[in-house]
Amino acid sequence: MDYEKLRELRNKQNRFGDLAGVRIVEIREGYARTELEVKPEFLNPIGSVHGGCLFTMADITGGSAAVSHGEQVTTADADIRYLRPGINVKKLTAESREIKKGKNLLVYQVEVRDENETLLAAATLSYMSLHQKIEL
Repeated sequence: MDYEKLRELRNKQNRFGDLAGVRIVEIREGYARTELEVKPEFLNPIGSVHGGCLFTMADITGGSAAVSHGEQVTTADADIRYLRPGINVKKLTAESREIKKGKNLLVYQVEVRDENETLLAAATLSYMSLHQKIEL
């Protein structure tokens, strides 16, 4: 698998991720990392990064790790814990690690941190394989 081509393809084809500002910066087998530059539009009424931004990052990051095996996936289930408010945050990074790779179901742990490495959210996401090869 050419992970650099896969990363480029995922960034190009994910229009919602592009709109949200989430960039996939690394994919390798069972792993992905994304980044997001925080804009004022991403803040909730208390000035913290909106939970929807954190969830979007977690889902894109987990899904990117899941496709590292060469097949298209779709989100099947997600559980997220918001641990700290992202106040005065400039940049977010999310990392995904594989918990289980089954024939049909793939499960990932994703952590979202700010530029100071403060853990803001932790999620467990499951993806269903569509059993469709990714064309690079």
